[in-house]
Amino acid sequence: MARTKMNITLNRKPSSATVRPVALANLGAQLHQADLEAARVQGFEAGVMQANQKAAKAMDAAIDRLEKSREEALDTLSTSAVELAVEIARQIVRVEIQAENYDLERIVRGALSQSGLGRGKAVIHVCPQDYQRLEEVTFRNGTQVEIDSTLQPGDVHVQAAQGLLVREVSECMAAVREQLLEDLA
Repeated sequence: MARTKMNITLNRKPSSATVRPVALANLGAQLHQADLEAARVQGFEAGVMQANQKAAKAMDAAIDRLEKSREEALDTLSTSAVELAVEIARQIVRVEIQAENYDLERIVRGALSQSGLGRGKAVIHVCPQDYQRLEEVTFRNGTQVEIDSTLQPGDVHVQAAQGLLVREVSECMAAVREQLLEDLA
């Protein structure tokens, strides 16, 4: 193949130029290598961006799971704290009742007051141990105290014409528990 000379006309004088003789075959290989390197860099950057996006999505999902777990743990912890507190209170009340460290007269008078019967007749039902503690106590006229062997110490049932008022320690503890759990919700 014959070489052809080509004349190039420049509009201005080059400020810096280097003429390097390069064979056309080598120039194609160099350009191809440069294109491959540019494609490699572009592909690497796209891969890094894609990996970062996947990592960000995975991080967001992990944060969501962690927040959900935290909320569930907080709910469980709060409920467990109420259950523990009520059980501690129940044990303290049980010990105090066994030691007869409760104001039975005050409990009975409170039950009579809550019954809403005013000065009407009432029958107070208590367990045998509590009956002995109330033998010396004077209540209003028409009020009598009777033994009910099915009741536990500290429990009081007031029977009147209007109905029956039940005041039991276990029911009071259950009401406290339910109120505390309701307050958490």
